[in-house]
Amino acid sequence: MKPVLRHDLSAGPILLACLGVLLLTSLDGVAKELSTRHATIDVVAIRYISGVFWSSLTTLILRPPLPNLNMFKAHSIRAFFFALTSYLFFFSLGALPLAEVMVVTFVSPIFMALFGRLLLGEKVHPSTALAIAISFAGVLVIAMGKGFSPLSMTGSWIGILAALGSTGTYALSGVLLRARTGSDPIASIVILQNVLTAAIIVPISFVIGTPFEAILADWPLVLLIGALGTGGQFAMALALRAAPAARIGVVDYTSLIWATLIGIVVFAEWPEATVYIGAAMIMAASFLLLRQKKPKLSTN
Repeated sequence: MKPVLRHDLSAGPILLACLGVLLLTSLDGVAKELSTRHATIDVVAIRYISGVFWSSLTTLILRPPLPNLNMFKAHSIRAFFFALTSYLFFFSLGALPLAEVMVVTFVSPIFMALFGRLLLGEKVHPSTALAIAISFAGVLVIAMGKGFSPLSMTGSWIGILAALGSTGTYALSGVLLRARTGSDPIASIVILQNVLTAAIIVPISFVIGTPFEAILADWPLVLLIGALGTGGQFAMALALRAAPAARIGVVDYTSLIWATLIGIVVFAEWPEATVYIGAAMIMAASFLLLRQKKPKLSTN
């Protein structure tokens, strides 16, 4: 059965995506903290072990229909790219300052719009393309205010390449997710994503890492990272079921705003003036998306 892809241009999917980005940005902060004490493979493993726990609880409550063989095949492909995304991104968090990782990964909406066009045949609305450009310009304003330039970046180029690689695999997994949201129950998608990704990562972690030691040492953060990831996955899956990938992808830029707010509230870190300027541009781009309306149908 061909999936039914919705093209909801209302505020609902955008707000859901904003919630998802907030939860996933908080997850990144927890992952960075864990990466200071544990190997990357262990951080990825405990993220999905905890994710299986929380998504299983959710499944017991929602009781979605059992996945069929076709769902397993489709989401196994997604799980591979999601596992790769998580490893590359968590590796870059340990190798680079968080601000630099965020700047590199903010090319994700461009990848998502490209993959959405190539794989799903989705046209990029002119206002969505403009929103991507405005948002990326806002990110650059913030980055330049921090003295960012490709020649002056601190950290290893391996970390930079890992961050960029995670961006491409994340965008691809997001588009593959949208391709399934029209036919698969959201709860089934989330549990499969956690279970199948854990099935890939956890065996590897037992060979080259020590995930149980990491879990015992930081079990409160382990529970938190899984809860944030599961909640973020639900929100993003619901958003991608309702709206085009390129439109939802732009919302990734709001993670800079969430990261700034988390820095102020949790770490008492006040940003420079350029952060406010860039954030205003990002919010303007999001407002442009919220103002986008469905084309009127001809009555002829």
